Amino acid sequence: MKDQRAAAESTQDRRAAERFAEQLRTLRTAAGDPSFRKMAGRSGRISHTTLHEAAAGTRFPSWETVREFVRACEADEVQWRRRWEDAQRPASAPGTEDGDAAPVSTESPTGAETPITAGGEKPDTGTDAAEPDGPVVSVVPASSPKEQNALRGTDYPPTDEEVAGARRQRLPWLAAAAVVLVVVMVAVLGIVVRGRSSRDDPGAVAASSAPSVSPSASAFSDSLIPGDSSKFISDVTIPDGTRVRVNSQFVKVWALKNVGKVAWHNRFLQRTNPTADADGCQVPDRVAIGDTPPDEQVMISVEVTAPSRPGKCWVSWKMVDENGQEYFPTRRPVYFMVTVTA
Repeated sequence: MKDQRAAAESTQDRRAAERFAEQLRTLRTAAGDPSFRKMAGRSGRISHTTLHEAAAGTRFPSWETVREFVRACEADEVQWRRRWEDAQRPASAPGTEDGDAAPVSTESPTGAETPITAGGEKPDTGTDAAEPDGPVVSVVPASSPKEQNALRGTDYPPTDEEVAGARRQRLPWLAAAAVVLVVVMVAVLGIVVRGRSSRDDPGAVAASSAPSVSPSASAFSDSLIPGDSSKFISDVTIPDGTRVRVNSQFVKVWALKNVGKVAWHNRFLQRTNPTADADGCQVPDRVAIGDTPPDEQVMISVEVTAPSRPGKCWVSWKMVDENGQEYFPTRRPVYFMVTVTA
């Protein structure tokens, strides 16, 4: 019985790998059928032989392999993470029959996700013909499960990681509520004590009725427009320290949030460090920021060409108006920093 069960499980695993590989091949075809060597060049983190094995279906690929495969085809990582998880379940994914590949989406995502470094991949053996690398277009996944479901048009149930994350997010609120309660109790106690002391000391009443200067009246504002404020959310692509090849092209994406009361319109990110740097990264001097109402996030992209020499490349940016005036002159800039290799 054990041998029969093991054989059945092995057959099921092989079929799952073959079905998922067929989906990967369909995705690659929809992306223009790039060579595995070119896909590996776009990824920069995985060998072309590993990508080839994933599409061949010889064994079920790891998520790190699938993620780099999807990135190289410019598809939605969030959608494919769900597809990869569904493919490992004993039953077929909902809406598909056994042996049928699920439909592949080639739409570009628009949200955010923290990049994960892949590891344990096989070395490059040079079995594919070399092709010139095309420009890298970065994937921008959604920033929350709710936004991710809205983007892919599917109402998936939350995963265990999402449930745990939601619980962790509630803990700081509970702690903050406890702190507020303590502060209120201390303030009430202080009022009671002052009331009792004022009845005993008439001078205390005169002192308490004297006008005072509000700290906020002279508080320093770091924004060009009152009520305006910005918050850095994340490096959506190319985290600091990412290794890129000389003369390669990539797209850096930041996520910012309008946390003020002023709508953003006709704003830009402008490079702040010197542009006349022949050995540095080549970037435009200014990139546009889309219109962003209060309490909304915006993704800002800049195309970068790596220098022709190995080394470090660092470029910083600040938010400005159409005349180049900074909106937040005292705040730290956003930036990217990469390691350029030969």
